[in-house]
Amino acid sequence: MKQIIPIILLILTASLCEAQQTADTLKLSRTEAIRIGLQNRYDVKANAYDARIAGSQIAQAKNKWLPEINGDGQVRYSPQLQNSVIPGGVLPGFNEPTLLPLTVKNQTVLGLSLSQPIYDANLINDVRIAKNRSLQQQEKNRAAEIEIMLTISRSYLDVQLRGLQRRVAANIAERNSEYEKIAEGMLKAGSLIENQYLRAKLDRENAEQLLKQAEQSYALSLLQLHYHLNVPESTNLKLTDPLELTGASDPDASQPSGTRSEIRLLELAGQEYELNLRKARQALLPALSFGANYSQQFLSDDFRYGTGRWWSPFSYLSLNLHIPISAHYKNRALSSEYRERIGQNTMLLAQKKADIDYEVQQAKIALRNAVSNMKNAGDSYQLSKTIFQNQQQQYRLGAFEYSSLLDTEKSLNETERVYIQSAYDLMLARLQLQKATNNFNVNK
Repeated sequence: MKQIIPIILLILTASLCEAQQTADTLKLSRTEAIRIGLQNRYDVKANAYDARIAGSQIAQAKNKWLPEINGDGQVRYSPQLQNSVIPGGVLPGFNEPTLLPLTVKNQTVLGLSLSQPIYDANLINDVRIAKNRSLQQQEKNRAAEIEIMLTISRSYLDVQLRGLQRRVAANIAERNSEYEKIAEGMLKAGSLIENQYLRAKLDRENAEQLLKQAEQSYALSLLQLHYHLNVPESTNLKLTDPLELTGASDPDASQPSGTRSEIRLLELAGQEYELNLRKARQALLPALSFGANYSQQFLSDDFRYGTGRWWSPFSYLSLNLHIPISAHYKNRALSSEYRERIGQNTMLLAQKKADIDYEVQQAKIALRNAVSNMKNAGDSYQLSKTIFQNQQQQYRLGAFEYSSLLDTEKSLNETERVYIQSAYDLMLARLQLQKATNNFNVNK
């Protein structure tokens, strides 16, 4: 029984360790990486506040149509009463005009006032402008998310590329290790001079150093992906998407999808200028509002507000009409400014459309070239593996010297370098085409 308990504890400990390791491992496709990045990043969350703020500004503009109710109060005390002119014959005993103090020292008015807009072109246009700015903020957030998605995708593919570089560097290190073993055997057999063996050993050490650098670059690319996803560095990321290095691609990626954010933002900016120009013109229209006031007035020489006889109603209803006059001259410069902005925005929109058309054409050509280059580089890379196997056998048999072997190795290294560069160009060309055609989203 005493022997069974430690065994059970060991099994439980191993299970917990395995569960912990599984919990800390995050399996990611590129789509999943984008989703997690958008969910975790602080800048995306901060941009969401801007959208909500823009929404609240719409509510603020609409709230200006609500009635404005205020409580008003005024206490006016005059220690020295002013005389008023009384024409003769108005009051008994005063046949001639005379001066008499007809006011009181304390005049107090307490009440409630209400003002309700009925028609105001400025308020109507303010709501429209607020809605337009809200749409602009949403589009800005969408553009920012696309840039973040592109950054995460590049980081994801960079990890895959560094992994490919590491595998190629491992192949180079393995080849040079084989060369050294063969050279060592030939040296012991007396068919190779010591200097050629030392060169083989040096090349093996250099290849191992290159492999170490490739592993360091791979680790740095993983660290960068952790940063862009905003996940702890202790999380073990396992990329599940295969490194596609063939000509196969999404057929829909070359077809434009929807409107690019840059175009949409310029269109919304043009609409805002149009709304501001309309607001400047309609500011000349009359404004109509309804007013009401319920007040009580207190007139007395003292402050005995509890005496009801000195209180009297002081209420009224009003229909207010506001007709701008000087605004006809003041708004001329403002209207001219927005007309100029509209013209400028039209030119910017036309140029941006031309830029995007060129970007799409360039991305399509770049992708076609990258696919062709990748095919040629892949064929050459496969041929280099065959050359390695053949020359390894020939070198072992002493068919040629180590200096000839080095020349062949240089060709192999150049082939592998071109292969890696072609892989990078192909992955980047795909991303650029998706972005240019507005197909770059979390579902791609």
